[in-house]
Amino acid sequence: MTMELSSTATSFSRDLPAMKFLFLFLAIFLAMEPVVSVADCWMNGKCRLVCKDDEDSVTRCANRKRCCVLSRYLTIQPVTIDGELPWTTPVMTTYKSRSVNRRR
Repeated sequence: MTMELSSTATSFSRDLPAMKFLFLFLAIFLAMEPVVSVADCWMNGKCRLVCKDDEDSVTRCANRKRCCVLSRYLTIQPVTIDGELPWTTPVMTTYKSRSVNRRR
């Protein structure tokens, strides 16, 4: 009986480095950023759930994720205009109707 226990203990100690390697591999694999197909959007941005530190969210993509563009490409702040301003509405020109005098 003691022979069986000692052989089991030595086989377990031989498997220990392999299990450490497997655990280390899984930890590194889970810590890496997932590589998935990322759709492109405006200004070669990427559609992501959350933008990185050096990116700004500009608009939404078709899949409802944020369009993340590098901050260094944005030189002005995007502005949303709510309502109608005089310079945004087209001006319709009105013509005065002329009465035509015809000779007979």
